[in-house]
This record gives sequence, structure tokens and C-alpha cells, in this order.
Amino acid sequence: MIMLTESEFYDRLAESFDVMTDWQSRLAFEIPFLEKTLARRNARSVLDCACGTGGHAVALAQRGYRVAASDISAAMIARARENAARAGVAIQFAAAGFQDLSATFRERFDAVLCLGNSLPHVLTDDAALDSLANMRDCLREGGALILHNLNYDKRWRDKPRWFAVNSGELQGYETLIWRFADYGDELITFNIALFTKNAEGVWSVDVQSTMQRPYQRAEIGDLLTRAGFRELEFYGSLKGEEFDAARSGDLVVVATA
Repeated sequence: MIMLTESEFYDRLAESFDVMTDWQSRLAFEIPFLEKTLARRNARSVLDCACGTGGHAVALAQRGYRVAASDISAAMIARARENAARAGVAIQFAAAGFQDLSATFRERFDAVLCLGNSLPHVLTDDAALDSLANMRDCLREGGALILHNLNYDKRWRDKPRWFAVNSGELQGYETLIWRFADYGDELITFNIALFTKNAEGVWSVDVQSTMQRPYQRAEIGDLLTRAGFRELEFYGSLKGEEFDAARSGDLVVVATA
């Protein structure tokens, strides 16, 4: 097991990220709520500030939004650029962490997206507050932040160990990707095991790990308010379901700048 920083973790994961993400199903589930929320704010310009390989950014650009996108991983950004070029859409990409957003992007956007349980990689209150303030600074007055985390009110109580397994091909070889978690006193160790079958049919496994902080609803609400956001709306998924701390799988917040 190798413990990595966030950028190291996702640099190493970039090559297999599209194998572990069922983009077709994920976008079919998430895009309707995102577009509905953007339409309520008359939003036409969007910054996706944890874009990974660009699935959401590309999908929104294809739907006519003006999109910029960033990720702390330069390798993820390289993959995202390839995916955008393949889709024939123009997106402004930058390798940047949350605390570098306002210095990286001079435009003020109608909406900022922070999806895919990305904020929990920020491990301290001070760093989280700085990150959210940077997101706020990238928004026009009245713009919206859409923040999507796992529901840690529930997960910190139940401590589920194993996540979904995804499969596909990577460089022509059968590949399985299994996500799992170890729970400490305050933080979570997030692990990804990459199983690959070689030409002789022999499996090998590589496990890499990074730290996450289990932000719960009350903490997120307090940090967003301190960062200058208002009118916080809480949902239990990116389908727009009501948030239930005991049952919801996700915590989605729509916050007004």
C-alpha cells in the first residue's frame, strides 16, 4: 500500500479513471439535476473545479454551456483535454488546486461545480475555508456553487468498508478497480486496488491510498457560511432528492454567492 498526496493519487489514477467511471450512467443520472439547477440561476458559464477526466465538463459544453475546468492532477487534465478534443468541444483547462482557483481563472462564472466527493481531500478547516472562498471568488454575485460529497453523517456512523467494483480494458488487458476505505479516529484512508490480467492470464494488483476528511452536513454548512455563501439548499443525491442524514447516499449543497 502506497500513501499518496491528492495530486500524486490522481496522477497515478488518471490512466484508469475512465475505466472506473461509468460515465454514460453517471451523466444520465446527474446531468438533469445539474441543468435544472443551472437554469434556475440563468447560468450559462460554468467552472468545474474538480473535473477529473472531464466527463461533466464535456457533457455541459456539448449542451451549449461555456465551460472551464480544473483539477489538481496534471495527468487528469491531460486526459480531459484528450476527451474534449475527441468530443469536438472547446473548454479552458488548467491544472490547479482549489486554493489556486481565483488566481488561475480571471472570469467570474455563473456556476462552479465541485463534484465527485472531491472536497474531502482537503483535510483541515483552514484549507477547506480557503478552498471554498476561492470557489466563491470565482462566482459572479448571485452565482451558484454545486457541491457534491458522500453523506458522511451516515458513512461515519456505518463505516462501510467496500465500494463498487468497476471493470473494463486498460491497454488491451482486462482490468478491475475496487475502492475501499479504512476509518481512523478523525480521517478516512481511501484506497483503490487496480487488478490487471496480463497476456498469460495472470492477475496482478496495485493498491494506492490517500487521506480524506469526512465532512458532515453541519460542518459543510458552517464552512460555506463562513466563506461567504448564503441560501444553502441540501439534497440527498444529484437527482435532487431530499437530504436524509440517516439514509441518503450523498450530500449535495447548492449555495448562493
